[in-house]
Amino acid sequence: MAVIGAGLAGLVTAKVLRDDGFDVVVFEKEPAVGGVWIESRTYPGLRTNNSRETYAFSDHPYSRSADLFPTAAQVREYLGSYVRRFRLEPHLRLSAEVVALSRQGPVFEVEVRSGSDFTTWLFDFVVVCTGVFSEPHVPEIEGMQRFVGRLLHSSQATDPALFTGQRVVVVGAGKSALDLAAWAATHASTCTLVFRKPHWMIPRYLLGRIPSDRLLTTRANEALFRYHRLNRIEQFLHGAGKRLTQLIWQVMSRLIRLHLGMPAAMVPDKPLPTGIENIGVAPEFYRMARAGRVLTRRDTIATFPEGNELLLAAGDRIDADVVIFATGWRQSLPFLAPELEAAVLRDGHLQLYRRILPPTEHRLGLIGYASSPACQLTSEISAHWLSQSFRGELALPTVDEMHAEILRVRAWLPDVLPASPQGYLLGPFLAHHIDELVADMGLRIRRTRNLMTEYLTPLLPARYSGVTEERRRRTRSRSSTPWVPPE
Repeated sequence: MAVIGAGLAGLVTAKVLRDDGFDVVVFEKEPAVGGVWIESRTYPGLRTNNSRETYAFSDHPYSRSADLFPTAAQVREYLGSYVRRFRLEPHLRLSAEVVALSRQGPVFEVEVRSGSDFTTWLFDFVVVCTGVFSEPHVPEIEGMQRFVGRLLHSSQATDPALFTGQRVVVVGAGKSALDLAAWAATHASTCTLVFRKPHWMIPRYLLGRIPSDRLLTTRANEALFRYHRLNRIEQFLHGAGKRLTQLIWQVMSRLIRLHLGMPAAMVPDKPLPTGIENIGVAPEFYRMARAGRVLTRRDTIATFPEGNELLLAAGDRIDADVVIFATGWRQSLPFLAPELEAAVLRDGHLQLYRRILPPTEHRLGLIGYASSPACQLTSEISAHWLSQSFRGELALPTVDEMHAEILRVRAWLPDVLPASPQGYLLGPFLAHHIDELVADMGLRIRRTRNLMTEYLTPLLPARYSGVTEERRRRTRSRSSTPWVPPE
């Protein structure tokens, strides 16, 4: 069993599959585990959007010494402690980049580069966990080669010295852009944020000192978003009661705006849930903007004329020593052989049943491509689902039925998450997605003692800490065959 990638998704997938009897090898091209959280990819001041209770695996809480919203360094320590506690080190192959993956009859051939050496491995199963933040995206702008300062993607802006005393321009309006602008505001000589349109952000705390994710990751809150399958309450909220739902969103949007003190230029054009794909937590930025420490320009860079100058489309000119592009990522799987790429991607969209399994490749899975506010939990439950599928213990639909379901979800997606063209973003539909996976595995969907706690309390990972044993009990009850490794 090969697992490609040792970020959040890769580590939990390796643990689940190892515990289910698979002989697991994890390939990671970086010299350390952690994916987007490794030191060489995290910018100064970075913290999680989530509190430590929600941004965790079900069976491994954060140390109480970690901040309530952990720093990047604390996330790295958390992941390291996960590796140590569950003894994953023997399964890791670091500084080992998968450069080619193909199917040779019943097995997969994996070509791996370590330095200048290339090796070929054969596996019965492969799980791709390289994630949605794999390839930095920097737009091509005329004259970039003439700029005498530094041009960086946000993932490269890791050295605090880059900002000290410099004239900094940050391009973008997502969480990383606002974080970097806030950091630059306290370390650079000047900071300007250039953006096409503002995005909704939320406070770290609501109703005093309650972490916002504790209030927002509930089934009740999730019902305000229109999923592609609706229960009776949701049918009302998005049907006859649609005006009520719209009013709730208008009120919530106004309260968020007032709570954060959003400057007028940073207020999105439409109320939530529009733009929910780009939501994040960046209260520090608004404090700096209100204080005049960050200048905002709703515009685009037209060209880099010469020297340290950049020209905006509206005609303004800005001098800069450093320009940081917080302009997102491309999702690519360059190591896939053409026949596997055709099974996974079609017209630029992921073709994954339950966002995990290519319908025609039942020994190949992708985990970490259901990006959500609780990616540890979605990855963990997805790993259980995939392991059960690999073990032949999951009743899958036919290939045609899986394709039909993928097309149905793809038709729904542009209406609710239009900024997710490849279909990898799960967004706010955390409980819905997990419910589908848990139901497929024949496990309990409701995880608390009563409806009040089920719907009004946060969907914490600890609710699912017993999934491994539940799966094994269910398997034992349905068969006299003991729990054994797959062939």
